Amino acid sequence: MFSSAKIDVIERGPYRYAYLEAEGPYSKLASKRGEVDKQLREQGVEPGSAIAIIFDDPRATERDKLRARTGFIIGEDVTPKEPLKTAILPKRKVVSARITAHPVFAYGKAYSALLDYTGQHNMTLHLPTVELYDASVLIVEMPLETNP
Repeated sequence: MFSSAKIDVIERGPYRYAYLEAEGPYSKLASKRGEVDKQLREQGVEPGSAIAIIFDDPRATERDKLRARTGFIIGEDVTPKEPLKTAILPKRKVVSARITAHPVFAYGKAYSALLDYTGQHNMTLHLPTVELYDASVLIVEMPLETNP
């Protein structure tokens, strides 16, 4: 609960992931991610780290219009069946906020650290952000390049 997010500017990726599209409050992404987990396991695929691609800023977008993808990192040799989709997020330069904390606290602290960084560097929050969660470690990545 008392952890702080560590900020780094680094290259991350590529990530290959299986996902479902989500629309609505981001608080419901865990439920949609559960659907992906169930589908992958039924197909005999062991999910990797949880991933979410966040397309909209909840400070500027109505809750019911928020868009995201959520799912899991998968291997290159895995081809999930529908309704799951797959995508590859290429290697790119990002500002990374990393924190070890309970999810109730982690997301707010990670985004707060990113917003502090953007304020200190006279920039705005760049979307989409990528959220990776594994074993109580949350990493939120904000792209630095406009076309990753």
